[in-house]
Amino acid sequence: MRESSTLYQAVARYKNSKSVALYFRDKTIRFPEFINRIDKMASILHSLGIKKDTVVTLLAPNVPETIITLYALSKIGAIASILHPLLPSEVLYESIIETKATHFIVLDVLAIKYLDIIKRTKIKTYYISAVPDLNPIVRIGFHLMYKKELSSIDKNKYLYKMKSDDKVVVNEDGLKPSLYLRSGGTTGKSKIVIINDEAINFVTRQSKDILCHETEGFSMIGLMPIFHGFGLAMGIHAPLSNNAASALMISYDGNEIVRKIRQNKINVLLTIPYLTDKLLARKAFSGKKLRNLIATYIGADKPETRLFSEFNKRMEEASSINRLLEGYGLTETATVNFVNTLKENKIGSVGKPLKGVKVKIVDPEVSYEEGLKPNQTGEILISSPSLCLGYLNVEEDKQPFYYDSENNKWLKTGDIGYLDEEGFLFFINRAKDVYKIAGYNIFPADIEKLAGEVEGVKSCAAIYHKDDKHPYFTLYVESDMTDKEMLISKIQRYLKERLIKYSIPEKIVVSKSLPRTDIGKIDRKKLN
Repeated sequence: MRESSTLYQAVARYKNSKSVALYFRDKTIRFPEFINRIDKMASILHSLGIKKDTVVTLLAPNVPETIITLYALSKIGAIASILHPLLPSEVLYESIIETKATHFIVLDVLAIKYLDIIKRTKIKTYYISAVPDLNPIVRIGFHLMYKKELSSIDKNKYLYKMKSDDKVVVNEDGLKPSLYLRSGGTTGKSKIVIINDEAINFVTRQSKDILCHETEGFSMIGLMPIFHGFGLAMGIHAPLSNNAASALMISYDGNEIVRKIRQNKINVLLTIPYLTDKLLARKAFSGKKLRNLIATYIGADKPETRLFSEFNKRMEEASSINRLLEGYGLTETATVNFVNTLKENKIGSVGKPLKGVKVKIVDPEVSYEEGLKPNQTGEILISSPSLCLGYLNVEEDKQPFYYDSENNKWLKTGDIGYLDEEGFLFFINRAKDVYKIAGYNIFPADIEKLAGEVEGVKSCAAIYHKDDKHPYFTLYVESDMTDKEMLISKIQRYLKERLIKYSIPEKIVVSKSLPRTDIGKIDRKKLN
């Protein structure tokens, strides 16, 4: 059995560090205070009946108490089932039943939405809040703004108001199940992924290699909440487990991001394409203060090529070493397993594998054992210490793994891509997003990549439509251009020169904005 550690152990070693652990609005929390609050929270949670392997549903955005609660659960050895802060109530009900959660910890202002579920399940419910980390003036405004939401709260169930002398035995098993995260699954259907602490720690131990820079004293910001593996591992745990700060943000605030960059309170950005575009649209996101940034990592959705040139040009003008770098991972791999770095990068690729990660491209209809040659497209298989333990309540023969002749465990990602001669991985598409027209395999990602190269296209989505006789694609384009017909004509010409006729969208629809999910991805369901 390999050596392991827990999330709590990874951050508790800095209990005497003078470095900043968390930035939240105008609040600064250094490591001694941070660890002390975790320890107090663990004692409180333990006194409420939360023990090792107790399943606790955690539903809250990135406020300090959310992060403190997460590490307190790790200290105890409980299992945190982390959910989206805007989750529909019926999905919460399904999750509580499926995970057999006995405790529910929710942000106070969100609880009103779930009162019926709390009553139906009779789950033990407690509240966390942003209030302890707001200044006195803001607290007054907070209580006035959320008067209705807070009126439904049992004030005796606020965790920050409780006290406990319970002694907590520190969990030291980093290999046992510790996190439940929801995923689309490698089949595309929503599943609950079981992850252990070591899977997260494996990736975050490589932060210095990923950044090509020392981490101590730095600050990183992730724009995704902790229900997302990338947001949890890289936005929160990566800095905190490396004596660096995590800059918390409840939701995207361009003004605050720019202000913190100028104050040298953000040195590394973790972002998504949609929010990167919003940053670039800000005039204040420019000038010599951008030298405070050393790297920006983009994920969650496939970025258009033009985004790299626009972003990197902005950095060059500021004489900043910062560059936009793409990575790749799945919830089933805890977080990124491939990443471009400042030393080794190639635009269009998702980078090279981290140390300890193996990859091969296979034709699943032929063999999972034999990998394809460079530049041959097939399904991506990953073998990594960060692989999940499996899907909750799913039979063994339906788990997403393949074991080779030497009993090495591989994740069948369901993603399509290829490796080039230098070992860079190129992600093309989800296997389920390959469509046949006239016998040809058509990848929406190919259409979107090329359309994104046309000047004036900010974002786009190729949506497949099918009736019995006439399958076709509609390309939805986000653009600020007023002459829509001219843009449509340019896109059509560009695509006709580069794609077979069956890949050419039959319709192109241009609008100023496209519908987005809560984490900024294009909401394809609303376009279909």
